[in-house]
Amino acid sequence: MLAEAGFDIAHAFDTARVAELAPALAAKRRGILVGNTRALWAPFRAACARELAGAADPLERYTEAVVARAFPGAPVWFAHRRHDGAFLPFQRIAAAAGLGVLAPTQLVIHPVYGPWFALRAIALVDGEPPTESAPPRVPCCSGDCPARLDAALRSGGDWRAWLAVRDACAVGRAYRYSDEQIAYHYTKNRALLG
Repeated sequence: MLAEAGFDIAHAFDTARVAELAPALAAKRRGILVGNTRALWAPFRAACARELAGAADPLERYTEAVVARAFPGAPVWFAHRRHDGAFLPFQRIAAAAGLGVLAPTQLVIHPVYGPWFALRAIALVDGEPPTESAPPRVPCCSGDCPARLDAALRSGGDWRAWLAVRDACAVGRAYRYSDEQIAYHYTKNRALLG
């Protein structure tokens, strides 16, 4: 169900691995970190045409609806929402859970997708957690990463400067989002959804 809706990352992990970062996640031992690659774009746009045209935050509403259907009644934390007044540190959780490594740019780098994926939610489910596995081996970003990060920090919020940080990573280039998807994620320009 998640993959059909474009959420093609469902990474099971032992919540004990992230207890220091998010104590609330220790309510159950098995967590599912939900995310997406570029696979999200087509199903999301189709949902916008069908039912989300008037939503104030269509991607957030779409994420919440799909995750609720996939994990009925499960405790869920969303990356776009504050929980007890703060956002969960999703990037650090993803790294601790073994989904990828946290680069100096603060992007999580997946061994296949590189930086071309998004973290959307964590659901707590019944069952035993997966057995401990070795952290993924991911090559570091190019030597250009620190300079691009510095330029983005000085850019005054220019989304193209932040895109340049992501583009500096050599891992996962084949999974780069389409230009439309990139522009929507950075600008929220609803004209790109039509």
